[in-house]
This record gives sequence, C-alpha cells and structure tokens, in this order.
Amino acid sequence: MIPLSYYIVVALVLIGVGVYGIITKRNLIRILISAEIIGNGVNIILIAFSLYSSPFSMTGQSLALIIIALSAGHTAIGLAIIMLFNRRYGTVDLEKARELKG
Repeated sequence: MIPLSYYIVVALVLIGVGVYGIITKRNLIRILISAEIIGNGVNIILIAFSLYSSPFSMTGQSLALIIIALSAGHTAIGLAIIMLFNRRYGTVDLEKARELKG
C-alpha cells in the first residue's frame, strides 16, 4: 500500500503548480487551467485522507465528486466569460486588456 505522505506530496506539488500558474500567467485560459489543477490537488488530498481514515468512510470520495461537479460548472462559466472578454477586447491576455483601458 502506498504511504499517505506520497499522496500529500503529489497533491501539494499540484497545488503549488496551480498557484504558480495563477500568479505568473496573464492568459485567461492558462489561469483557468491552473485553477483546475489546484482543484485536482485538493481532490487527491480528500481521497487520500478518506482512504487512510480508521473507519473507512466515503466522505472524501463524496466531497471529491461534489468538487468535480462544481469544477465543471466553474469551467463552463469561466469559458463563457473568456469568450465575452475575447469578443470585447480581441485578446485573452490580461496585460493587453489593461493597456486598452485608457
């Protein structure tokens, strides 16, 4: 059986990569993908803790499924906002939109 620390390390690496992507990137699509990576890291932690809890419970898996469903809605709304942003500014780059502000 894989130790719990391995799951935590992988999840923290995913969360770190997602936070780095949100902080450094200015492309809206990359920011949305980075937010999804953070959600996947959280799901790994929830499922790992649920797997290693002494009386095995389905709480972690249930929360992970709820997060996946919310993430799908988040992505759909985010893509709709990105499409409107692209239609208005002609780009998905946040820096160029700031320059166009005037």
